[in-house]
Amino acid sequence: MKLKQEKDINMIHSKIIHSIMDKRKSGKPVLGCFPLYPPVELFTSMGILPIVLWNLKDSVEDLINSDKHIQNYACGIAREMVQFVISETDSLLDGLFSYNACDTLRNIPEILAFEYKKKNRLIPMLRMHVPQVNPNQTNPEEYLKNEISLLIKNTEEAFETDFSPQKFAQTVEKYTKMRTLCMEIEKNVAQGTLSFASFCNTVLFNYSLPIEDQILSLQKLKKKSTNKYASNNKKVIVSGIMPPSPQIIKLMEEKGLIVVANDIASLRRSYAYSPSITDDPTVFYSDFFLNRYPCTTLLYKTDERLDAFEKRIVQSDARGVILSGEKFCEYEYFEFPYLEKKLKEKGIPTLFIEFSVDDVENIGAYVTRIEAFIEMLDN
Repeated sequence: MKLKQEKDINMIHSKIIHSIMDKRKSGKPVLGCFPLYPPVELFTSMGILPIVLWNLKDSVEDLINSDKHIQNYACGIAREMVQFVISETDSLLDGLFSYNACDTLRNIPEILAFEYKKKNRLIPMLRMHVPQVNPNQTNPEEYLKNEISLLIKNTEEAFETDFSPQKFAQTVEKYTKMRTLCMEIEKNVAQGTLSFASFCNTVLFNYSLPIEDQILSLQKLKKKSTNKYASNNKKVIVSGIMPPSPQIIKLMEEKGLIVVANDIASLRRSYAYSPSITDDPTVFYSDFFLNRYPCTTLLYKTDERLDAFEKRIVQSDARGVILSGEKFCEYEYFEFPYLEKKLKEKGIPTLFIEFSVDDVENIGAYVTRIEAFIEMLDN
């Protein structure tokens, strides 16, 4: 069993590495980006391939190098990303981009810069600051516009490229199409005509693809939707930074659960909102960050979280909620207890499942809990 798991991991690992290597043949520089919501439209329009460094759990075989820099009580997302960059992609990435998020992630650029310096590799380290202030109290729009203008200038200098308003508008249109497709396919999942597992796999792997390939992969996935409508009372909404592991999603679906909605940062929160198409990136990203779907990783949006979450439950007619926690994620640890309390007051069944980078996948440990949760939905 262990050999099979190692083989599966190596296949996924090779798939991601192969994808990046294949796209490098185009001659475009590859820019590793984190956290989840980088200005990918801007970089793409400037002839750069942005790769969102997320969902790397199955792309690292160990955390030996990462653990030299990050404590084992930090979230797996950060530890896996550092391991991936240090061990595997230092010859694949032509630059890194980051913006401010949690305390763990905002310290990672210094760690990666230190490692690159040890290897005598100097690559551009682009950064911007997203103001984490309540827009009802302080207007951050001008500050944010200035950050975008500065990022454009730094990107032009770092990669010897020029910004084109026309190309930016064309690129925004492509990303809008991609997000629209995600929203459409999400409805197929809610109807039970497409598995949530397939949807997660496609959207998450798309982080390593150019936008044109992302659109094609979503179009192919949409065609796989069946006409068989699944109707039962086992309708749930899933929330968290990341979806449950593929093994757990498979177990959920085998037990008859239908994910009629998701409130996941790497899924719904990433594609739910598209600003109007414009050739002005300062206008676009002011809209993008200030009016986007509420996310715990953007502190200025946290006050809107509960209302948005309750609205999703009502709209989807979900009968229960599954909270998928990334162990040691400070944002989730603050939010989940509050959500559970509010949902309990409304009589909505809740299941909290937690995952750690160090956990050995043991499906059996979850079977009883999921079955008990389903019984609550049936009552």
